[in-house]
Amino acid sequence: MNSAPDRLSLRDEQRALTRRRLLDGAEAVFARSGYHGASVDEIAREAGATTGALYSNFASKEDLFLALFDERIAADVRDYSQIVAGGAGAEQARGPADHWMEILRERPGYFPLFIEFWAYAIRDPRLRDRLAGQFAALRSSSARLFLEGAGRQGVAPSSEVGELMGLLINALANGLALEKLADPEAVPDALFGDLLVLIFQALQALGRENPSMTEPGALRRSQASAATKTKGVQHE
Repeated sequence: MNSAPDRLSLRDEQRALTRRRLLDGAEAVFARSGYHGASVDEIAREAGATTGALYSNFASKEDLFLALFDERIAADVRDYSQIVAGGAGAEQARGPADHWMEILRERPGYFPLFIEFWAYAIRDPRLRDRLAGQFAALRSSSARLFLEGAGRQGVAPSSEVGELMGLLINALANGLALEKLADPEAVPDALFGDLLVLIFQALQALGRENPSMTEPGALRRSQASAATKTKGVQHE
């Protein structure tokens, strides 16, 4: 006779398989129809499931999209981590950048779909907060990878520098993707990597010449000093 835990385990396994099919079906439908063009009925059919099964796993189409986005971010961050771990020198910054450009080439519907949902989510405070949380997680991952790479080169930037670099890296990635989406020939595939290598090399040189610039609070002090000098010039 099967025990209650065995029956529970089987139900959990079936539920996990259904959730997996729904996520895979949603990815296919979103890529094909866009966020707004996709319907829960179409997603359920693609997954071989019922709409009831979809709503038992996800509260809404938005919830399903964000779960899919979370999963994609986690997979990409794992890839970036492996690339950075296998890199050497400042050139290790090029690997993740080249991987991002590869994603844009091989999954051409990925970034337009993200932009479509972003434009929708920023107008809804609830969705905007959830999307902001995902952005923050991605920035943190970029900052961590940057600090790990810098550490391998004997440079120890502060967490403050790491956070700002995480923001800069993500802003560059998204900005270049937008430009490439509009005019693919205008953005060379190597450009992102070239920029990150230059930034990495500049930070290495700065750390050697002025180690205090990598200490906590150094950027804030530098910004405050620059602001004071600017005010002084304006009053002259």
